[in-house]
Amino acid sequence: MPRRPPARSASVPLPPGLIPPDLLRRHALWRRLYLDPLTKLTPPAPWAPLTDAEWEALAPHLAALGCGLAAPGRAGERMADPRGRLDAIFRAVTLKRSNTEGGGRAAWSALPAEFGRHGTVARSYRRWAHRGLWLRLLEAVAQPGAPAALRAITHRLCCAVRRGIRLMGLRAILLARRLGLFSALPAPSQYLPDPDLSAIYTPLLLRIANFRRAHPHWRAPPALRLLLQQMHRLAGGRTRIPRGWEPA
Repeated sequence: MPRRPPARSASVPLPPGLIPPDLLRRHALWRRLYLDPLTKLTPPAPWAPLTDAEWEALAPHLAALGCGLAAPGRAGERMADPRGRLDAIFRAVTLKRSNTEGGGRAAWSALPAEFGRHGTVARSYRRWAHRGLWLRLLEAVAQPGAPAALRAITHRLCCAVRRGIRLMGLRAILLARRLGLFSALPAPSQYLPDPDLSAIYTPLLLRIANFRRAHPHWRAPPALRLLLQQMHRLAGGRTRIPRGWEPA
């Protein structure tokens, strides 16, 4: 008679430390994944031209990176009206499509004509994104000692960052999360790639895999399998994010 394969058993106990009992609490996963993305959204503010104080707070950052201004002794582009160009960019990134059009951000072509040619404004935005301006400003506005004039444009900066997530890549998502500026993300945080969560999840998965290799007849409990599946899904994010998922 053919020999029966050994029966699987779940009786092998888990070794101490395989799954830390305080895993969820130590990493504050519930707050990090679900609570903060809802409670730490920046309140939307209507667009308004930059005040003198706001421009004075922003100008040194533009000059440092050569974005429309050039610091003394440093190379950089010079514009006739960098303040007006920044106003135009902020106006464009805060425009929204109507609900009948699906919601979400409006196209660059929706920029009113008084702000200049939308293609020129879009090129300035992308050029400044490549130079790191938007992420620099996002970090600056999140500092505890940030000037009030800089904090006043937090919503506009968040809109500018999320508009260029594809240009700025994963580092922009990572920075916005770590700063707690979830309005700078183009969708709810749990739908976007999360390298920090992956750093929590991967060592746990490796420990379980090594234990499984040492005990080939052991099967992970359903609750553990579900936890790993959910963490894997959340760490990878979704491949397609509709525009309508953007924060206000």
